[in-house]
Amino acid sequence: MAFRIGETCNGCGLCARRCPTGCITGNKKELHVIDEASCIDCEVCGSYCAFDSVYDGAGNPTVFIKPKLRPRAAVDPDLCSGCASCVDICPFDCLEMTPDERSSYFEAATLVRPKKCVACQLCVLVCGDKEAIQVRWPDGELCVSLGDRKELASAGRARSTGPETGRAVGTAEAKSPLDS
Repeated sequence: MAFRIGETCNGCGLCARRCPTGCITGNKKELHVIDEASCIDCEVCGSYCAFDSVYDGAGNPTVFIKPKLRPRAAVDPDLCSGCASCVDICPFDCLEMTPDERSSYFEAATLVRPKKCVACQLCVLVCGDKEAIQVRWPDGELCVSLGDRKELASAGRARSTGPETGRAVGTAEAKSPLDS
């Protein structure tokens, strides 16, 4: 189910700039929209939204993740076959093929721009070696979904009050404006 942007959207455009498929559109300072047909349900948009405006397909608010707590792609050069599929699909050019230290004729994928990685998991999906590349949290734990760590929502960030409900947006008791 595709993600949706609620009425609390202030039109900052960060979600659109971080979307790996470019399925978010909108004018500055206006409500943005997600094209459901192009959305791959990666949760990237919601993990960047500091205004609690992005909801999953079930109407649940997504979790904002601070930059230092964001997961990143991690390549195991021992498992990488050098096919470059992950490099080709990465929408933000985070990965490059670099010479393998063990062999002068073999290249392996390497995360060369970690700050640009949005943890969209596209690299993981195309990896023929399946475990050669994974998205991991800063503590090394495997990231299956950006919503894995709901505790990040309260990690040092005050939640806003949503005009639709008068309750804290992004908490379990908050009602999605999409339910109306």
